[in-house]
Amino acid sequence: MADPLAQFRRTPATPSAATPSPPKGADGYVAFATKDKLSRLRIRRAMAPTRSPGYPYLLDVIYDGTYGTNFVLVFTFLMVLVRGKNLQTLVFAIESGMAEYIQEFDPDKWAKPADDSAAFIESIEVVAQDNGSSASGTGKTPETVH
Repeated sequence: MADPLAQFRRTPATPSAATPSPPKGADGYVAFATKDKLSRLRIRRAMAPTRSPGYPYLLDVIYDGTYGTNFVLVFTFLMVLVRGKNLQTLVFAIESGMAEYIQEFDPDKWAKPADDSAAFIESIEVVAQDNGSSASGTGKTPETVH
């Protein structure tokens, strides 16, 4: 008798001595991506750890209107300053809770995009709450700025 669940069983992956990694920047730079029903926003910076705060903690989005050159995300424990160009659609995606990630441009990974009308993030600065133990006494510590 044939196994009726055989089509749903995973076959073990064959180990490979050297699994090739995808080429650097194979897909090219994209400033953000969208999806429905997201609970977190991934913040990918070029030379710093990725952060993933939850949308329920997003209190405010402050931006420069139709200029699309910068915006600030105010979370309960974190502030994120993003600078770039053509960021209007990205701001709308964040306001709608549909931005899956935002991504800072890294010239070591990608060539500069030729499309001048696409969203482009030049820098992302994160200021995180550290429970008042910073040397400045403000209770906030700026992370690496790029």
